[in-house]
Amino acid sequence: MFNDRYSAYGNIGVAECFTENNVSISADIAIIALGWETRCVALERHVSLSIKQLLVLDFALPESGDLAIEESRRRLREVAARCGAELTELALQPSVDYQRNINTLQMTLAELGRRIGSYHGTLRRVFVDCSTMPRIYMQWLIAYGLGGGAIHAIDFGYAEGSYEKGDDPAVFSSLVDRYETVPLLEGSGGMGEEKLLLVGLGGDADMFYGLVNEFSPERVAVLVPRSDLHSEVDLLLNQQVAKVKEMYRLEDGEVSDVPAFSLFSHLDVFRGYVTGVGEHAVISVFVGGPKVQAIASAVFACSDKRVQVKARIPKQYPRREVPANGRYHIYRLIDLTSPACSLPDTW
Repeated sequence: MFNDRYSAYGNIGVAECFTENNVSISADIAIIALGWETRCVALERHVSLSIKQLLVLDFALPESGDLAIEESRRRLREVAARCGAELTELALQPSVDYQRNINTLQMTLAELGRRIGSYHGTLRRVFVDCSTMPRIYMQWLIAYGLGGGAIHAIDFGYAEGSYEKGDDPAVFSSLVDRYETVPLLEGSGGMGEEKLLLVGLGGDADMFYGLVNEFSPERVAVLVPRSDLHSEVDLLLNQQVAKVKEMYRLEDGEVSDVPAFSLFSHLDVFRGYVTGVGEHAVISVFVGGPKVQAIASAVFACSDKRVQVKARIPKQYPRREVPANGRYHIYRLIDLTSPACSLPDTW
């Protein structure tokens, strides 16, 4: 499935593949965030799961009365039934209350590891469909699981969204409330000899502005996710790049176009930007584009202790339908320091 191509970033082995068909994945558990977008259940078409438990994260959504959410819930129950997996709908606070939710999720995963984990009371592999999952939870999960030994391998599934021509740019805005450091990805601390800010742009133009004032870096570098399938998003990105270059007097070398859904490419660009940066530098990373940027930022931070990952906490998430366009990506992360990675079927 992954054509035997892996790269190592610190202690994490990384692979990726793309499919428009159906692939089989075995894991101890699968995690899916319940949502109102129909691509919340796009994995039905692309992944045949062999799992013991399906964990559905319900961010206080029953209170909404949204019919689209209840339809997603029904279809996820059908996914669990087809897999023959036990279903747990984990009741959480609204997703912006990330600290309490992460505490609940950590206790839940630890208990699942003790009860059904296939590697000495830990979860050998976890499948996560991150199509509609807030980035901060993905980033924390990588740090907690692969950094703390609670999980030995994680497969992230991601369904690309379909954006209609003529979409109002305002629908991408999620009204940023504040920026926070992702738990377990705080970096090495200290004032540092240099402050560098790496930003992965997305369709939400409101996110970038204010970041520079928030972190006061000496250097700024920008990653621009590019895909020839999303012309409306590209138009927004072009407008943002022009404004950013003018406002912060960025040179061409400080703005990089990156294949939008390539994990390898994002990681290599991140690594390239910090080559030659002092060992006591403070490197802040913020990403607002495709979910692969969130995966890349967390892997990058795990491989370089100077890196701290920043997340935006929105006032609210805009309720809009983003259907899947039929393209599905799988990103595999493996803890190379774990004896579990030498077992059959790990790679």
